Amino acid sequence: MYKNAYEDMGLSRLNLSRTLEDSATLTSVLIPWNTCGAYMSATLGVATFSYAPYAFFNLLCPLIAVVYAYANLALKPLEADAPSLAGDAAVKRAYSEGRTANS
Repeated sequence: MYKNAYEDMGLSRLNLSRTLEDSATLTSVLIPWNTCGAYMSATLGVATFSYAPYAFFNLLCPLIAVVYAYANLALKPLEADAPSLAGDAAVKRAYSEGRTANS
């Protein structure tokens, strides 16, 4: 859904992956009607908002991600991830020659 927006801004998909992890995965335990929140609440035997103050990593990580994005820190450019997408030498060579899987 956001892949094209990241590519339009010249950012690698690795940034999108990190953003999804920082925002969606880490905060899901704090939402009571989410499966993660329901599981944590049932396992701990307390309401979701009762353990929220102790989940400082879950609360701070999305904020730190926003600060990093605005400060342009640790953002990988689009062209930087192209060679790392391939594990073997043949695919790297094809990429450097301008060939793709569809050509």
